[in-house]
Amino acid sequence: MKLLIQVVTQATIKIENNEQNIWKWLLIYLGIDKSDILDYKVNIDKICLKLSTLKLFAENNQINKSLKDINWEILLVSNFTLYWDHNKWTKINFSDAAPYNEAENIYNYMIEELKKYWYKIKTWTFWAHMNITSENDGPLNFIFDY
Repeated sequence: MKLLIQVVTQATIKIENNEQNIWKWLLIYLGIDKSDILDYKVNIDKICLKLSTLKLFAENNQINKSLKDINWEILLVSNFTLYWDHNKWTKINFSDAAPYNEAENIYNYMIEELKKYWYKIKTWTFWAHMNITSENDGPLNFIFDY
């Protein structure tokens, strides 16, 4: 599992004619690998625990606040392109990404587990083509591999 985590002050997600604006969020892009299918529950538990205490937010020019400290919310977006491969060909390849059905189950499990930590979770349509614009705060961006 791979996560690209961005602290954003504003983001807009648009699918076809449906648009949603959000403010002061932790925007998380979640990539799910084929190898995650077997042990995803253990990794998701680790991710949720880490997110509950990890200092990701800046205050007074120091990164010293966690989600629990500031009570911000999470926007979780599936993103299979985090598992791209470009080493052998000129065309990028996503063969390491988990198949649709398994990835969707893992994504839904992560949503439910994040809710157990009292996070306010927003999600969007799984596997949809989206137009996402965001305004990074900092910019603070973090990449996690599990």
